[in-house]
Parts: sequence; C-alpha cells; structure tokens
Amino acid sequence: VCQIRHELADSYDIPLSDDAIEDHLALYQNMVAARHQDLGEMKRAYRARSRVVLTIDGLQPEKGHETLYVVREVTRNRVWFAEPLLSGTTAEIRKLFARAKRLARTLRVNVVLWISDKQAAFLKCVATEFPGVPHRYCENHFFRDLAKPVLDLDSTAKTKMRAKIRGLRALERQILETREAAVRPSSAGRKRKSSLVGTSGDVVLDYCSAVRGILNDNHGGPAHPAGLRMLEALGDVQKSLGRVASSGKVGPAIGLLARLKGFIDRGVADQRKSFTRVRQYTRQVRQVMKSLTTEDGLPLAKRKSQFAAKLDEFRRREDDGVYAHFAKVMASFRPGLFVGAKLGAYPRDNLDLERWFRCPKSHERRIHGHRHAGIRIVRDGPTLIPTLDAHASH
Repeated sequence: VCQIRHELADSYDIPLSDDAIEDHLALYQNMVAARHQDLGEMKRAYRARSRVVLTIDGLQPEKGHETLYVVREVTRNRVWFAEPLLSGTTAEIRKLFARAKRLARTLRVNVVLWISDKQAAFLKCVATEFPGVPHRYCENHFFRDLAKPVLDLDSTAKTKMRAKIRGLRALERQILETREAAVRPSSAGRKRKSSLVGTSGDVVLDYCSAVRGILNDNHGGPAHPAGLRMLEALGDVQKSLGRVASSGKVGPAIGLLARLKGFIDRGVADQRKSFTRVRQYTRQVRQVMKSLTTEDGLPLAKRKSQFAAKLDEFRRREDDGVYAHFAKVMASFRPGLFVGAKLGAYPRDNLDLERWFRCPKSHERRIHGHRHAGIRIVRDGPTLIPTLDAHASH
C-alpha cells in the first residue's frame, strides 16, 4: 500500500490515503476472485475434464487464531475455494466437503481422489460425503511423523556438539589484532611483521567462516537430518585440516589451524555415539521412503510388500522405543499411502499447497514488517487466495 501511495504521488501527483488504497485493493480482489470462481468460467475450464483430484489443507499463521482451509484441484492446478474456520471439528469441516461436493456436481465432474493429511475430521468427512472415493494420505506428513523421534535425537546431539565447538572468535580476534598491530609503528619506530598479516591469516579466517557457516546450517529433513549434515560437513573440514597438519609446515597460522581442528575434534567426539544412533535410524527411514517412491520403477505390489516387511521388522524390535514409534506410525498411515496409485501421476502429498501459501505470507511480512501478516491473509483468504491463484495462471 505504501509503495502504491508513493508511486501515485511521485509519478502522477495523485494524493491518496492508505485507507483509500486499501479499499480499492479490496474491491479489485473481490472482482478477480468473483471471476475466478464464476460457475460459467469454471465450467469452461473443466469442459474437457471428467475426473478431478482434490486436496485440502489447513493453514494456520499462529496458534489460537483462525485456520484457513483451502480446497485445491490438482489436475488444473486451480483453487476452488478457501474458508477460515475458528474450529477444526468434524461438523465444521463437513461444510467444506459438502461445498466441494455441490461444486463438483455443478461442474459435472467426478472426484476420483482426495489428498490430505491424516486429520481425523478429514477421514470422516471423505468417508461420509464421498463414499467410495479413495483418500490418499500426504507422504510429507507421514515422513515428518515417522522421523519425529529421530529428528529430536538429532537436534539434541547437534546442539550439544555445537556447544562444544568454541573458540572461533578467539582465533579470528588474534589475527585481526595482529594486523592492527602491524599497521601501528612500534616504540622503535618500526612496524611489526607477522605471517598472519598475509595470505596465511586469510586462510585461517576462511576456515573459521566455513566452520561458522556449517554450525549455523539448520537445513535438512527426515532423509538427511540437520545434525548429520553438520557432522558430515565438519568431517570434510577435519580431513582438510588433517592434510595441513601432516604437511610438515610450521608457523603461527599452522598453530591456529591446529587449535581449530582440536575444537572440532572435541565437539565431534562428544556426540559420536548419539550420531551413530541417528545414522542407524535415518537409514531405516530412508528405506521406508524408498518403498513409497516410484523412481526405481518397482511395481506397486512389490513396494507394498517392502513396506509390509519393514513394518513387521519394526514390530519385532519394539524393545527399542524409536522402532516402536516407527511401527505405530506406519500401521496408522498404511491404509492411505498406496491409495489411488493407478489413477495417474498425481501428487503424493499436499506440500505444494503449504509452500504456495508461504509466498503471499512472506510477501506481506516483507512489505509491512508485521509478524502478524499471516493472520490478515487468513481473514482475507476467501477472496485473496483465489485472486492470487487467478494471477498464477493468467
């Protein structure tokens, strides 16, 4: 809004208040959303379609606030509608499925598949409002629930390992102080010389920067937890520092790099046992993930048998709490993971809907600087989400 106001004032000498611009934007969004959801427009879009696949997800900006439920059709990549609800009870959620059912009848299309997370209300509503329609569970939610204890263990080990690797700033400060002293003349009128002033000092600073970047990297997922990523990256740095130590060179920079290697060795050794367990559990999670993917070309029956074999293996090892958790989650998600696999190459999760929602959410926060921008998007969602979707395809 502030950008539009300044552009109007600077380029066209049109003074408008923020309230006036917001009113005009609201009217514009209503017009675009009305056209995007016009039945005649939607009938033309689905004229050549007889089967559709629907996905639903609830998008909540903060705890305790309204949740925006979005129903999206994936064969045409089109938002059908969005509606904010204060409650996630089955009675409230049923209204969304009833609305989707009426819209499908109006468009004269058959809903052949639903995709959602394994929320109890979604399960009941699909079974009652769309009897006989397959309901696929989101694989992203499955892997997230499956690997939760592994990621917790990995996060704890990562935090403890990072706490042990201390002293980077001391090394950097020593180099910077040496360089400052080299610039200032001594009492004898001569400048102090040190190898840390040249490229040797730059090498130490580069190593410290690399290690700091590794310690601040929190990316990762069920197949490659952040702690394991950090451990592997630190292992590469250890090998590099080991080659420096075995080169036989001497000097202040070599001594500082040896100290840096000692910091890393201390942190890695402290959590070696914990990361051994994380690596073992992660290997099992990857094998479960592999049984669901179609990239290796295995037939559906073979992948189902692999999944069942893993489930039986985890049940036999229920003396371990993590394996017991694996077995419980796999048994819970099993009815909806392989559903609708023969219908077509449709998404196996609704993660794209969550990612797509983050785009306008982050845009609002970047423009206004308000942390609660997501709440406004939820409240304006019934018109704002179809408006954004219309511009994505036009």
